[in-house]
Amino acid sequence: MLKTICYISDSRSNESIESIKKIYKKAKENNLINNITGILIFHNGNFLQVLEGLEENVDKTFDKIRFDTRHRNIIKVININVEERIFEDYNFGFTVVKSSSEFEELNEYLNWLKNADHQVANKLITMVENFIKTVG
Repeated sequence: MLKTICYISDSRSNESIESIKKIYKKAKENNLINNITGILIFHNGNFLQVLEGLEENVDKTFDKIRFDTRHRNIIKVININVEERIFEDYNFGFTVVKSSSEFEELNEYLNWLKNADHQVANKLITMVENFIKTVG
């Protein structure tokens, strides 16, 4: 069964670009191995991440994140079994959104998703849009 978890968290410290790149690289490797798709957004010291995949893999990945010392105040905002992935086609899977052009690309993808009128997708879209509103 497929599952989606979306969480937000605060960074424990001011992450450097190099540190974010290391987080991204490790997350991408792990998620590729575990067939997890989604997005990871870091902005103003906060993370928003969507994880999608087989229930067991998503739960294990989220448990690792919960104990990762780079996070604090982790709030799981969506934890639901789904019939299909939402971000499977976005940049061929897992990505870190880190520039204004990538935010624009993400917005285009979210607008495309809105046309599907999928309830879980619409919740995720709203959350991601609210998270990135301050990005210019």
